[in-house]
Amino acid sequence: MSTRPGTAPKSKLVERLKEISRGSPMPIGFGRVAETTGPAMLIVAVIPRNEVALVEAAIRAGADAVALRIHGAATDLLASTGDLASEEAAIAGALAAAGSFAMIGVIIGSAGSVTPAEINRLAGFGVDFVAAYPHLTPANFLELSDVGRLAVLDQTGGQLARGINDLSIHSAFVRTPRPIDSPREMTVLDVALTRAAADAIHRPIISLPSWDLRPPDLNVLRDAGIEAVALVGPRPDAEATAVEEMVRVFHDAVARLGKPRGRRVALSEVPVVLPRVASGADASEEEEDEEDDE
Repeated sequence: MSTRPGTAPKSKLVERLKEISRGSPMPIGFGRVAETTGPAMLIVAVIPRNEVALVEAAIRAGADAVALRIHGAATDLLASTGDLASEEAAIAGALAAAGSFAMIGVIIGSAGSVTPAEINRLAGFGVDFVAAYPHLTPANFLELSDVGRLAVLDQTGGQLARGINDLSIHSAFVRTPRPIDSPREMTVLDVALTRAAADAIHRPIISLPSWDLRPPDLNVLRDAGIEAVALVGPRPDAEATAVEEMVRVFHDAVARLGKPRGRRVALSEVPVVLPRVASGADASEEEEDEEDDE
């Protein structure tokens, strides 16, 4: 069994993630460089249930990819899903509904496990990518050739990151850990761990935020070199209108980010700290100091 990165996968999502990771081309000499038309980040919608109407809503709102689930555990954002046999018809319906408008993939959740035969069967459905937790996934997953092979990582440190870099994994959904007493919004720790993940994992990363994601957070993720963000939910019983609204808000925010920065550029630049804007009182004190000097 080969574990080393092999030939390029037949996955549109992986190819687009790689393009963003490389960033916009820089001009050399006096020649012109073709403008990059791709977004700064991709949006992967992880819909709450495997329903065609939700897939169509996410695509209408501008999602670049849509993730269905099997063995999905129930959370405050997602409904539970069944095994491969029970979700097969829903996956086929989603692929038919999407056509060529979005990449459709499957996440194998943590509420069960699949057999090597089911891994091969899933890859033959025509999905663009398959994502799975490494500790629940048969090793023949690494030999799939017709889909993007993505890992789902709940932590990014030490041996795990090094091992992922040495395997034929094309990309990863990454959720960074945070203390249980953390506030719901993004914290300094979230920023630090996101940058650490981008530095440690040498594959394109799809951020699975462990905080309540807000549109301004996309600037931080882009500046950390993250190539995509997963929008989850927004709740187990969400209808198509709620999914469409969630995706559209972040699609519009991505459009305002400009061009892709690229992983190497993002991690090599020191974050800029803007000078504090002087208040009216501060400004008057500065004028008095200038008069005293005269």
